[in-house]
Amino acid sequence: MDQKILVVYYSLEGNTEFVAKEIGRCTGADLVRLVPEKEIPTSGFGKYFFGGKAALTRSFTHLKPFAENPEEYDTIVIAGPVWAGTYPPAIGTFLNEHRFRGKNVYLAATSKSGNAGKFFRDLEGKLAGNQIRSVLSVTNPLKDQEQAGKEIEAFADSIGGEA
Repeated sequence: MDQKILVVYYSLEGNTEFVAKEIGRCTGADLVRLVPEKEIPTSGFGKYFFGGKAALTRSFTHLKPFAENPEEYDTIVIAGPVWAGTYPPAIGTFLNEHRFRGKNVYLAATSKSGNAGKFFRDLEGKLAGNQIRSVLSVTNPLKDQEQAGKEIEAFADSIGGEA
C-alpha cells in the first residue's frame, strides 16, 4: 500500500524551500508552504532581531490558509530553518493548529551553522504521540546544492522505506 506523504515547510530565504521541494520530488509528497500573514524582514538587523525574538519567545503568527489536511496523511515531513537555535514561529503555529497523532514524522532543518540539535529536541516535544523516524540537518543547501542533494536523497530514501 502506498503511503500518503505531506511535506510541511517554512522558508524565509529559500534554503528550506529547496530542501522541501527536493524531498517532495524524491518521494512524490504533497507540499505545503507555511506563509505568515505578515512576514519578517528578509535581511538586515530586523531579520535577526524580530525573527530571533519571535523564536525565543515562542511567539505565534497567523498563517495563510492551505487546502491540505495533515490528518489525511500517513507520513509528515516538517522542515524549517533554525532560528535562534530552535524552530520558527510559523512551524509552532502549524503544530498548535494541527495536533495530529499516530503519524510517521520526519524532521529537516536548514542552518548556517549545522547545529540543529535544539531545533529537533524542541520539535520532538511538540510532536508527542507521533513516531519521529529520522532527522536531516543541511548546512547552507543553496550554496552547495550538489552535496545537499545527496543528503536529501538519502533522507528521502528513508521516508520511502517506511511504506
